[in-house]
Amino acid sequence: MARVQPPLACAAASLLVFGMAAPAAASPGDVITLADPSLSASGALAADPARDVYWTAAGSGAVQAINPDGSTAGEVSYAAAPTGVEALAMFDGALYVGDVGGARSAVTVYRLNSMDYGTSAAFTQWTLHYPDGAHDAMTMMVSPRGNIWIVTKGSPGGLYYVEAPGTLAELTLERVADAPDWVTDGVFTDGSTAVLRTYNSVLTFDMMDYAVTAAEVAPAQPQGESVTTSLDATGLVLGSRNDDRLLEVTAPTTMADVGEAPSTPPGTATVAEPTEAPTTAVEEAETTSAPTDSETQAGKSGGGRGRYGALAIAALVSVVAGGIAYLTSKPPSKHYRRRH
Repeated sequence: MARVQPPLACAAASLLVFGMAAPAAASPGDVITLADPSLSASGALAADPARDVYWTAAGSGAVQAINPDGSTAGEVSYAAAPTGVEALAMFDGALYVGDVGGARSAVTVYRLNSMDYGTSAAFTQWTLHYPDGAHDAMTMMVSPRGNIWIVTKGSPGGLYYVEAPGTLAELTLERVADAPDWVTDGVFTDGSTAVLRTYNSVLTFDMMDYAVTAAEVAPAQPQGESVTTSLDATGLVLGSRNDDRLLEVTAPTTMADVGEAPSTPPGTATVAEPTEAPTTAVEEAETTSAPTDSETQAGKSGGGRGRYGALAIAALVSVVAGGIAYLTSKPPSKHYRRRH
């Protein structure tokens, strides 16, 4: 699949923020403030409606449950030493922990099989190998069928898949499509749809055609790296490292121009200011050095066609370049499909 380009969208949309009760109808403008600010070190989030909590992962070898009012409900540890937990997902009453961060040729997923607060959970562990070398990732999703999906972080990213793992501890992922640029988290909202997020956008993603179908600008967050469904299943919750607030928003339904996704959190990259305005193709053609005598003579004999011919060529090059950029940004009509 060609690189997905949300900036090509033509319609504007607003980002609606709504609150959350436990679980109840949403009210616009509400946020969840974490009572324990240390939990904002986590870049992972998963809703657990059965227990009426959100799970996060601040620190290695443990997960924490957050009540809808932001207070901490409890903690569950597990006897492993992950090095890059970047994602959480709930499936069939169990919490999946994605140790996927950092450039590596294989990632590890833990399924915590017991979730009693204050205990060390029994767990199942799988090692998932990339088929094409090392990748960095911040996104692990579990589909309603129990299949595991990894979205690598890049431009473009990659969408990798393995069927619901059983007793095998070592498995090889299959790359099925390109993914949007620089995805930082994702969550399935139904059997054929996921929501992906970047540092600056929230994307509705068709998991059958592997294409962005709606996009909105994400609310400003220091380091937006987590998304999950709300406990009442009516919206989404966005989290950020270095921020003790969780924001509830609606899933995008229309396409807005969200701009290019940054590879790093906003404010961490600097862009050199240009010393002078760039020169357009026409301006460049008009400000070239003075012609030689032979060029002047050729221009006279041609009735001045030389200068205007240069302008026409410059304009033609600009049009052709624009057309190529447009065509290469459009996804192809053929897509791969998987059972989700």
